[in-house]
Amino acid sequence: MSATAVDHAATQASSSTSLEAAKRNLQFLYDPNSPNAPTRRRTRALLRTLRYIGKFLFWRLVRYAKYAAVGAITAAIAGTAIGSVASGAAFVIAPTGIVGGAGVGLLWGLGKFGWRTLARKVRSGEAHDSDARADEKAEEQKTETIKPPKMDEPW
Repeated sequence: MSATAVDHAATQASSSTSLEAAKRNLQFLYDPNSPNAPTRRRTRALLRTLRYIGKFLFWRLVRYAKYAAVGAITAAIAGTAIGSVASGAAFVIAPTGIVGGAGVGLLWGLGKFGWRTLARKVRSGEAHDSDARADEKAEEQKTETIKPPKMDEPW
């Protein structure tokens, strides 16, 4: 056997093991709980880190795509007759500037806080007049029948 044949056979053997290792690493990257995980701890840690970074970047891109879609829909509606009629509502939907955005965000946050607080009070029964039927029954029990005063006959 010549030296080139031995080098060629060694190259083929290393490329097949490299291909197997790459397949195993990709499988581990796709599913970290897979049974054939890489043997080296450093490789597993690197692949897990790449998986988490990839998931983070994917969901960040999805978030920005949603923002872009909402912006595109808002711009499309603003360009139609509906946008000219409801131009006052456009400030609430898409406020201009930092101060406008902060103001609408503050109002939204306060409304959300108030809504959650009210819902929590209603669920726990702390809210007054939260159940109309129970309030009616309580009022019926509290009120006594009013008897008209007896009137003497004037004659």
